[in-house]
Amino acid sequence: MSYRISRRGLVIGSATALGTMSLGGRVFAQDSGPIRIGLLAPITGFAPDLGRDVKIGAEIAVEQLNKAGGVMGRPVELIVRDDKINPNETVAAMRELSGLGVKLFTGGVFTATALAAFGILQSIDGLFMTLHANGDSLTHENFNPLGFRLNENAAIRGRAAGRLAAQRYPKVRHWSGITTDNEAGASQWRAFAAGIKRYYPEIAGEEPVITDVIKVKVGANDFKNEIAQIMAGPVEGLMLSFPDPATLVQQARPFGWERKIKVFMDMGNDVVLANALGKRTPPNFWTASDWYSGAYVDRIPAAKRLYDDYVARTGDDRPSGYVGISHAAIDVYVQAIAKAGTASSKAVAKALEENTFDTVGGKRSFRSDHQATGDSNFYNFVASDTDRRGWSIAQFVAEDNASVAPPPTPGIKLTE
Repeated sequence: MSYRISRRGLVIGSATALGTMSLGGRVFAQDSGPIRIGLLAPITGFAPDLGRDVKIGAEIAVEQLNKAGGVMGRPVELIVRDDKINPNETVAAMRELSGLGVKLFTGGVFTATALAAFGILQSIDGLFMTLHANGDSLTHENFNPLGFRLNENAAIRGRAAGRLAAQRYPKVRHWSGITTDNEAGASQWRAFAAGIKRYYPEIAGEEPVITDVIKVKVGANDFKNEIAQIMAGPVEGLMLSFPDPATLVQQARPFGWERKIKVFMDMGNDVVLANALGKRTPPNFWTASDWYSGAYVDRIPAAKRLYDDYVARTGDDRPSGYVGISHAAIDVYVQAIAKAGTASSKAVAKALEENTFDTVGGKRSFRSDHQATGDSNFYNFVASDTDRRGWSIAQFVAEDNASVAPPPTPGIKLTE
């Protein structure tokens, strides 16, 4: 287990820890009206579990903040809309909320909806902060000065996963991947392959062997051809970046899959995948998370409060990363509002730019391309005969990702 905390830039105290704020001796005018934040989440569609957790994390953040006195003497109001994982629904919801006076938005669990949101920000004078969308273009060729990404992009997460593979499995040199046939999948594979190529020679002292990625359609549930392709080749390690690895693993088991593949690196299905696999989890199965609570509850008081409030609300003691990242987005917005002294979109954007903020997942720093850096979280979950869900955590990593991130190039397509 490891963690490192970046201290670049201005560090602004956690909003949910500080409650009502004043910075630099400034006294803010009181206003009885709430500061409204719009949350766009996939409440329905093929990923309702993600939407539920995003909503819970943001709601807990707002409840904690308002209990502590709000920001600038004003309460925060969260207004939730279902984006249905549909760009058109996202745009319609944002325009509706804009008509209600909402200027600050968060959501963007998927790249397609985040791109749609970024596309209308100037027309509604809005600000948008993504929670999970990882397509590289958001902070490169589709950069928008009113758009920010709090989560890792594919370029960062993939390289961090490649570093982890070299650190933990230096003898597993032959890698391939299965990803969705879209921009997010292509971004994730490109980054993971770059990480493998860089860190195996640097850390393991070995040159990796990389077999071309296998692409599947979004929503696919028959993976027999992909399984046969993997079984026929020399692959030992497999990166997974698509929504349904549990079905893949189940279909592959009769073919001796688990004897062949020595390491699995999932790029973000998190607790949903662990629950789906349970006792059927293959050895050496890792997943990435936007927030692994076990890495923070013992050292960050705000993380412990979120964890406790989540357990009290749901009865579940294993929150997904979506709970943490949505809580962090509300917290970061409120810290930026306090620094700016206003909730106007342009002032908040200026307060966010190239500054560092406290969150339940440690410090997050926005770069010039509006991409945040901070900790990358991965954990290895294993089958368990004693746990009621059939799995437990064997080990985890929470390691600063600033050093693996490609340089910022806002407005320019990432080429490496």
